[in-house]
Amino acid sequence: MRKITVDVLMEIHLIAIESGDKEEMKLRYAVRDQGTLEYIADRANRINDELDRAAFLLYSIANYHPFVDGNKRTAILSADLVIENYIIDPSAPESDALIRNIAAGQLDELQIKEWIKTKLVKYP
Repeated sequence: MRKITVDVLMEIHLIAIESGDKEEMKLRYAVRDQGTLEYIADRANRINDELDRAAFLLYSIANYHPFVDGNKRTAILSADLVIENYIIDPSAPESDALIRNIAAGQLDELQIKEWIKTKLVKYP
């Protein structure tokens, strides 16, 4: 299982921010809370089940906002990273609403894990 580090999360964040507009690029290295980022990386590595780990990353990054901008995009990409041979269906129409509900504190990790299970597609 791939080790999650602050550097890995920063790389994922850079990819997420690059998909945004020019103004967002100014924030690509802006971490809002370094301690939260370190906590997320450390705790993720203590989770052995890949779906539990994906749900934790999705929940934690979207809910705790360790970055100034791009948290929701970084959350979904981070979850994808830890699921071997599968990705979360990028065409799932409710993905955006799910991420917004997580950020609003309306879903827990178990609910997120169940959603992820229904949206997995084999990695091409």
